[in-house]
Amino acid sequence: MSELTRQENETIKSYKLRLFRNKELYDIDTKQIADLIDKETGETFNESTYRKWFRNYEEGFVDARKESLSDEDILKELDIKQTSLQKEKYKIQTLRLDLNRIIRESSRSELLVEEFINAIKESSPLPYPEFKPLQNQINDKQYVLSFADSHFGKQFESITNTYDLDIVYDRFNKLMSETIDIIEECKINKLIVLALGDLIEGMCLRISQLSNIKIGITKQTIQFMRFIVSWLNKLSEYVEIDYYQTPYSNHTQIRPFGTKANDFADEDMEQIIFVYIHDMLDSNPRVKVNECLSKYLIFKIFNYNIIAGHGHDIKNTTDFIKDASSKYKIFFDYAFFAHKHSNGNKAVGEGDSNNCEIINVPSIMGSDEYADSLFVGSKAGATLIEFTEKQGKRKTYDIILN
Repeated sequence: MSELTRQENETIKSYKLRLFRNKELYDIDTKQIADLIDKETGETFNESTYRKWFRNYEEGFVDARKESLSDEDILKELDIKQTSLQKEKYKIQTLRLDLNRIIRESSRSELLVEEFINAIKESSPLPYPEFKPLQNQINDKQYVLSFADSHFGKQFESITNTYDLDIVYDRFNKLMSETIDIIEECKINKLIVLALGDLIEGMCLRISQLSNIKIGITKQTIQFMRFIVSWLNKLSEYVEIDYYQTPYSNHTQIRPFGTKANDFADEDMEQIIFVYIHDMLDSNPRVKVNECLSKYLIFKIFNYNIIAGHGHDIKNTTDFIKDASSKYKIFFDYAFFAHKHSNGNKAVGEGDSNNCEIINVPSIMGSDEYADSLFVGSKAGATLIEFTEKQGKRKTYDIILN
């Protein structure tokens, strides 16, 4: 018999399969099917060959040359299937590992949240402020108090600075006293307050950090947020407060072991501190707590656009205002940043009646051993800036705290 074409072979295969699959319907047995196929095709295979061939097809094996596979071919097919099953097994194991990791991290986060909930429940209510009469502020002036990098929970002694929990309290109290003096001197009745990150030391940045930590991250957060709420509540006795706090910084990130900076950027203790401040001061009519829904704080002073953040991920501060203006489609006049633990202003462009400036905010902490090793450093401090409607930033008060 001449060699069959590909189409004829496929037709015969289809015919054979229908016979085997429907033999009970046709009331014929396997031997009759074999005889029928041999008669039609001229082939001379016995009954067992056709049974084996049919079983191979039913189990998904394919042979392009004959409708029967050898034992060696079947073993090869089985090896392929076994390899495929092994891959699926490893996929499932990998998914389980990832799921266990997610569950583990979620449990840690839930434990943290439970600690904070318990802390809030145990908090005694804030004393109602003894509001003083507000000053008669000039309408064409506004004032911004900015502080950052208190690194609450850290302790050390460097060449020019000593730091621990009690000193943090002392410096904020000194900041309060200095600010009240400026409020009375300039007759300020409303104060924008910027808290620009690293309010606590955290404990996830690097291993060497652990030797300088006085208390763990949970206690750092609880103690600091209780203190700063009382501090703002007390300041509100003298002035109305428009409060802004950056939701992101580097020390306050929660970094599970093995992860790098910004791998879990949204997991940041700044946000828990902010929520506590927001909820605890909600009933204080002199404090407005503004929520930040983006990476940076963005607000206006008169017609001047302000952008602010911690600054840990800004590589080129000189071009930042230009780049941010292009990104947000807003012409920014001033950018406030912390992180460098030093103060200073840098003009990077021009507005209609002002210089566009980068404003560096000093740290509550001041210089440490690392700054000493680089022979750099800056006094602990904060900044209070006067803005006027016609000229923008006009006067700066550098508040030194050590």
